Amino acid sequence: MTTVQIERRLGELETRVTDIEDVHVETMYKLTRRVTGIEIVQRRGLELILERLGVPAHRIEQVVAPAEAEIDAALDELC
Repeated sequence: MTTVQIERRLGELETRVTDIEDVHVETMYKLTRRVTGIEIVQRRGLELILERLGVPAHRIEQVVAPAEAEIDAALDELC
């Protein structure tokens, strides 16, 4: 294989990698937006439920997001 052929193949490979990276970034962005939307809906739903139950709004702030270790443990249980 000549140097020109190798350079051409490397150029093609770089283009493919860039395309894959672009798709990956777009997919991650869409996924992040969807998860954020779900979190907002869940928070609103929880607030509405607690409001209907007569739980004061200041008590809602006591709900704490899970730590990374808790998330990892939950994902490990699913596998």
